[in-house]
Amino acid sequence: MAGSGLIKSLAEREQALAKQLEDARQAAEARVREAEARASQILAEAEQAAQELEAQFRARTAEAVARIESEAKAKAEAEARAIGEAATAKVAGAVQAVLGEVLP
Repeated sequence: MAGSGLIKSLAEREQALAKQLEDARQAAEARVREAEARASQILAEAEQAAQELEAQFRARTAEAVARIESEAKAKAEAEARAIGEAATAKVAGAVQAVLGEVLP
C-alpha cells in the first residue's frame, strides 16, 4: 500500500510540475509578445524620428540652395549692370569719336 501512495504522490508531484512548466511557458510567451510589441513600437518611433530628421535636412538644404541662388542672381545682375554701364560709356565714346571724324 505504501508503494501505491508513493506512486500517487509522485504522479501528483509530476502533474504539479507539469502545470508549473506550462504556466512558465505561457508567461515566457507573453513576455516575448510584450517585448516584440515594444520593439515594434521603438522601431516605429525611430522610423518617425528619421523621417522628421530627413524632412528637416531637406528643408535646410532647400533654404541654403535658395539663399545661394539668390546671392548668385544678385551678383550676376550687379555684374550685368556694371558691364552694361561700361559698354554704354564705351559706345558713347565711340559715337563721339566717329562724330568728331565725320562732322567738322
